[in-house]
Amino acid sequence: MQKITVFTSTRAEYGLLYWLIKEFHESLDFELQLVVAGTHLSHEYGYTVNDIIADGFTPNECISTLIADDSPQAITRSSAMLAMVMGDYFARENPDYLIVLGDRIELMAVCEAAVIAKVPIVHLHGGEITEGAVDDKVRHAISKLASLHFTSTEAYRRRVIQMGEHPERVYNCGALGLESIARKDTVERKEMSEEVGINVDEKYFLIVYHPETHKKHENIGPLLKAIEDFPDYKKLIIYPNSDMMSREIIEAIQAFAVRYPENVSLIRSLQRDIYLSLMKHCELYLGNSSSGIIEMPSFKRPIINIGDRQRGRIRSTVTLDVDLDYHQISDAIRTALSNEHQEEVTHIDNPYQGSAPSSFIADILRTANEKLSTQKTFLDLDFNL
Repeated sequence: MQKITVFTSTRAEYGLLYWLIKEFHESLDFELQLVVAGTHLSHEYGYTVNDIIADGFTPNECISTLIADDSPQAITRSSAMLAMVMGDYFARENPDYLIVLGDRIELMAVCEAAVIAKVPIVHLHGGEITEGAVDDKVRHAISKLASLHFTSTEAYRRRVIQMGEHPERVYNCGALGLESIARKDTVERKEMSEEVGINVDEKYFLIVYHPETHKKHENIGPLLKAIEDFPDYKKLIIYPNSDMMSREIIEAIQAFAVRYPENVSLIRSLQRDIYLSLMKHCELYLGNSSSGIIEMPSFKRPIINIGDRQRGRIRSTVTLDVDLDYHQISDAIRTALSNEHQEEVTHIDNPYQGSAPSSFIADILRTANEKLSTQKTFLDLDFNL
């Protein structure tokens, strides 16, 4: 039996990992070790460890290192504490693999401890590009630390190989987030409405905006001004991740909600089925979350991607890309709500669609009879610059 450690630190990441965690949890071939940290253990961000427990999973380790400050210094201190605790964890448990997803800054600390402890890293969603966030560098760094890779598109698989990783250790399985859409029905609109506090028949915009962490400051005033132009639609705004400058966004949306108490609802955190239901029934998605790029096309709803955070990521052909600019956002909303665009959206394909990625990943690990070596050779590609 192989001991598999899965690390999760945010609601969004856990939602993507849910079916893979369930796959390990129910299999007789694996011993699941679930390590929970970050915003899962923060009341400010919804204390979502309760959602994990409600799903039937018992965390093996809960690591509370999140400091109530989003400055670079505080995030660095938090990462240092996380690395120390994970070092102790790896020494005690000695898992066969560590599984991490994506590009969160805290993954650097977790993977640093794994490399030193000689625990092979399995990286999910590598090879992607998000030029507007520091996460872009983190993702590529983790790919170089990892021994096995599962990407969400073939283009991303080729990019990981381009980074010197051997093809036999890089697999394209599709985006894990789409598995929830395929395997679990979204909730009825009535239940969704009761959960978020809107009437069943209300039309609404779903807004998810995170900091562009390559900036020094974050001003979402142009976005808030633009959505003011559409008073006939309710605005459901979900709190940002705990990135640098996230509190600037939180303060702005809180002030905005005070001005429009009947028309704006702020949501700290949601269970994944409710979030997917919000995506399914919204009139329009606005923001810069990866879920807008990766998952929204499966619901065939209009998508406006704002700013540079997701710049470089593969997207559907009908995604409307705009700057964080009042006029561009307002014009894009009008375009997205038009009958012509709505018709175009109904015919799109999702470039991230895969087939049962969780089972695929488990099967690859199941057939690996021996622990992957943490020692790697660099693959030199034969090309002329």
